[in-house]
Amino acid sequence: GQNNTLVHRWWNGSSWRGWEDLGGVLKGSPDCVSWGANRIDCFAMGENSVLVHKWWNGSAWSGWENLGGVLTSEPTAASWAAGRLDVFARGQNQALVHKWWNGSAWSGWENLGGVLTSEPDCVSWGANRIDCFASGQDSALWHRWWNGTAWSGWENLGGYLTSGPSASSRRVNSLDVFVRSSNGALWHTSWTGTRWTHR
Repeated sequence: GQNNTLVHRWWNGSSWRGWEDLGGVLKGSPDCVSWGANRIDCFAMGENSVLVHKWWNGSAWSGWENLGGVLTSEPTAASWAAGRLDVFARGQNQALVHKWWNGSAWSGWENLGGVLTSEPDCVSWGANRIDCFASGQDSALWHRWWNGTAWSGWENLGGYLTSGPSASSRRVNSLDVFVRSSNGALWHTSWTGTRWTHR
């Protein structure tokens, strides 16, 4: 909101409710995700560039939790199972950094490498799967994924980006990624389950 707090508006099934001020001091856009019914977890870059977290447990909002780190981009969050959260951002050395909730505790920060020139965006298309995307030093779209056992290396998907990517999944083993191209147009690439197609 105008005073750098998190503000919230929700649809109750028949109408939109008014704006709710959830406090905090945010240095950028938040990202929120749900891992189950009546649950929302919100993340943002807070003061001193740390990751901050606030959640709805079905009956009330928590206070703000400081999860540390030194972020140089807004965070992105994904969930591949009930009780599971994965949060990503660009770290101090422009690498992709990762922190996760396993249902009972937060991990430390994991460095996943790369040289990101945009904020990342990550999405899950199924249990134990996460795909992350960002612009690299060459302004191309770069991709790295977790397959349930290990992280892949970085894959260059080409293109020339003038924005950070936005990723979504419509079904299992399906991915759609959107970016702004060099001429200002919307550019789209999709994973069909067997190959990438560019439009």
